[in-house]
Amino acid sequence: MLRLLQMALMASAAVVAFTGSGLAASDTSQPESRQPQASSGQSGPSSQALVDAAKDTANWILPAGDYSDNRQLAENEISKENVDQMKVAWTFKIPGNGPTETSPIVWDGMVYITSNRDDIYALDAKTGELKWKYNPKVEQLTGFPRNRGVAVYDGMVFIGMLNGHLAALDAKTGKVIWDKQTVEDIKTSFYSMQPVPYKGKILMGVSDGDWGGIGNIAAFDPKTGNRIWQWDAVPKPGEPGHDSWSGDSWKRGGGAIWSGVAIDPGTDTLYVSTGNPQPDFLGAVREGKNLYTNSMVALDISTAQPKMKWYHQFIAHDTHDWDPAMPPVLFTGTVDGKQMKLAAAGDKAGNFWILNAENGDLVSQTPVSYQFNQDTPPKIGGTNYACPNTNGGVEFNGAAYDPATNAFYVPSSNQCGSWTANKQATFVAGQFYLGGGFPKLVGPNSGWFSAIDVATGLFNWRHHLDLPANGGALVMNYQSSRRPQEKESIVFTGLLDGHFNAYDANSGKLLWQHDTGASIIAPPATFVEGGKRYVLVASGDPGFLKVPELKVSGPSVLTAFVSGGQKQAAQ
Repeated sequence: MLRLLQMALMASAAVVAFTGSGLAASDTSQPESRQPQASSGQSGPSSQALVDAAKDTANWILPAGDYSDNRQLAENEISKENVDQMKVAWTFKIPGNGPTETSPIVWDGMVYITSNRDDIYALDAKTGELKWKYNPKVEQLTGFPRNRGVAVYDGMVFIGMLNGHLAALDAKTGKVIWDKQTVEDIKTSFYSMQPVPYKGKILMGVSDGDWGGIGNIAAFDPKTGNRIWQWDAVPKPGEPGHDSWSGDSWKRGGGAIWSGVAIDPGTDTLYVSTGNPQPDFLGAVREGKNLYTNSMVALDISTAQPKMKWYHQFIAHDTHDWDPAMPPVLFTGTVDGKQMKLAAAGDKAGNFWILNAENGDLVSQTPVSYQFNQDTPPKIGGTNYACPNTNGGVEFNGAAYDPATNAFYVPSSNQCGSWTANKQATFVAGQFYLGGGFPKLVGPNSGWFSAIDVATGLFNWRHHLDLPANGGALVMNYQSSRRPQEKESIVFTGLLDGHFNAYDANSGKLLWQHDTGASIIAPPATFVEGGKRYVLVASGDPGFLKVPELKVSGPSVLTAFVSGGQKQAAQ
C-alpha cells in the first residue's frame, strides 16, 4: 500500500504541473521611545476607524486589512506592468530565528510585529528602524511557542501570550499598561491567535486543540483586561448540541480557536472557525458529531452574551485533526449569476468551502489537496495511511478573494501520513491528549496555489509547487490601462522555499519573485508611507511545515518591498 500511495502522489503532481534589523534598542522590555510621526494628532485607531478600515488603504490596522478578513484592496500604484520593479526597501532581522507567523499591523507610520516567543517589535514604517521592543520572556506551561500578531486600538497595542496572559502596552513607547492572566486553565490552554479589537472590546480565542481543554472566544475590556463575555465551542449539559458527545467526553472536547475571525459590523455578526475534537485520533471515546468542533459558527454579538445564528460543521467526528484552520473570509461573490453574501473556509483535510453567509448553507466544496483514505479512522494498535497529514490541506493563513475575477486564491499542501490509535486516552495536565501518536510523513510532500472560480467551485488555474504552501494571499486590483472600464489584478503569496511571488490573477502567470532566504509561513500585508506603497512579509523557520524536501534555512526576517524604491542596507 505504501508503494501505491507514493506512486499516486507522484502521478497527481505530474499530471497537473501547471494548469491554466533595525537600530539597536535598550535591552529592557519597556524602553523609552521617540514618538512616531503623527499624522492625525489622535491616539487611535478608534472603533469607527477600524469599522472603516476597508476605506483606509494607507494603513493595515486589522490582521487581514479589515473585518472581512479578506486581504484585498483596490489601488493603482502596483500593476502587472510595473510589479517587476518592486525592490527591497528595508529588512528587519527578528531575533530568535523561530517559526514566524506574524501578521504585521501598520498604523500611523509604525509597523508592529511579533516573534514566536511573544516579543513585540515596533518599527518605523519607512525605514524599518526599531523604535521599541517588548520581551516578556514567558514561561511555557503547555502548547508550543507561536504568535500571530498584535492588535492596535485607542493608542494601545494588545498581545496574547503562550502563558495565557493578555497584555496592553502603550503604542508609542511600549510601556506595559496592564498584564493579566486571562486563560482560565493554563495547563490545557494558551494564546497564539492575533487579538481583534471591535467596538470597544478586544476579542481573543483560546488555543487548546491537543491538550484536553475546551476552546472559547471571549471579549475583554481594553482598559482593564476584565472579561466581558465568553462563548464556549463545546456545549455544556442542557445546551443545544450537548447530546452530540457521548458520556463526559465533552469535558475535554477541544474546539480550539486557533486563528482569526471575520465580522460583519452592519449586523454585529462574528464568524469564527473551531478546531478539532479531542482526543484527536481516538474517536471511540467520544461518539457522536462532537459539536461545535470543526465548524464555522456565526454569532450575534450585539447583546451582553453571544447568541448562535447558525453553524456549519465541515467534518463531523473528526479523527485526523483536520479542523478548518483558515480564518473565515466574508465577501460578496457571484453565484448562478446573482450576487450573494458568502463566507469561505479551508480545512486541513484539503477542502475549500464556500457557505451562504446569512444561513450557513453550503454553496460549494472544492478539494485543493491530494486526498486518500479519509473515511477510515486511525487503526487501534496498528497503522493505516491517509492524506493529508495533520499539517496538510489549507492552513492558518488561508486565502483571498478577488472581486474583479470572482475567484479565490488558495495555497494548500499535499502531505500524507501513517496513522495509529491507542486503546485508550489518558488525560495528564500539560501533556498531549491525543489517543494516538502524531502521524509520520509518508511519501513526497508538495503544494498548490490555486485560483477557484466562486461561480462554479472549479479551478481557473493551478500552480503545482515543489513544497507545501502556507503563505496566505494578498490581492491588489487596479484600473486596466488597456480597458479603462475594467479592473485587473495581481496576487501575492509566499512559499516555503523563501520566495515571495506575484502572479497575474487572471492567467496565473508569474510576474515577479524575490527570495527572502527563509520559509514564508506568514501572511502578506501592505501600506502607504511617503506616497509609496509597501508590501510586507515575514519569513523564518518552517515550524510544523518542515519536510525532507526543504533545503532553505535562513534567519527570521521581516522584508518590506516598495515599487521602484531604493534598496536600503539590511539591518
